[in-house]
Amino acid sequence: MLDFDEALMAAEDPNDIKKMKAWMFQEQVRIQSKRDELHELNRELQDLKRKLEREKNILDMREKTIQKRYDDNEIFIAKKQKIIEDAYQQLAIDRKALECERLNFEHEKSKYRRQRMSGSKSSHAQYESGAYESTSFFRGVDNDMALRKRYKELLKIFHPDNKCGDTKTLLLIQTEYENLKSRYYES
Repeated sequence: MLDFDEALMAAEDPNDIKKMKAWMFQEQVRIQSKRDELHELNRELQDLKRKLEREKNILDMREKTIQKRYDDNEIFIAKKQKIIEDAYQQLAIDRKALECERLNFEHEKSKYRRQRMSGSKSSHAQYESGAYESTSFFRGVDNDMALRKRYKELLKIFHPDNKCGDTKTLLLIQTEYENLKSRYYES
């Protein structure tokens, strides 16, 4: 390729010079339009870059929010699991205590039956004479409110309408309750 300035100097014909100047003008216009296109494209790319950065920031914030929620839910679930585990442990303890109470009651019941079998035929007279005072459904009760509470609980358990209900046991409970009630009301 020849240098443009050398080609312009070498041109002798004025028409060639005009053509060369026209070509040069057209080339400058073309270069300027390409430069303007490149600037416009650069501006669009910069706008797109800023837009993508904003979207990235928004997505990062959403991700942080979701992660925080997830972490909070994990903590919440761990707390719930701890509560449930504690409740199951307490339930196991209560179940053992209830089983002990049931065994004690069965023992007292069998003791009552042995006394009844070995004693006189008149169980009512024997009961009223205090022969069954060793059977204590209200063991550990030390005030009127505790007495009433235990009485209601025992009624729920031993009422004859219940599956495990027992009329004779209910009579024992009522008699013992009346004796203890009169003792607390006298005090």
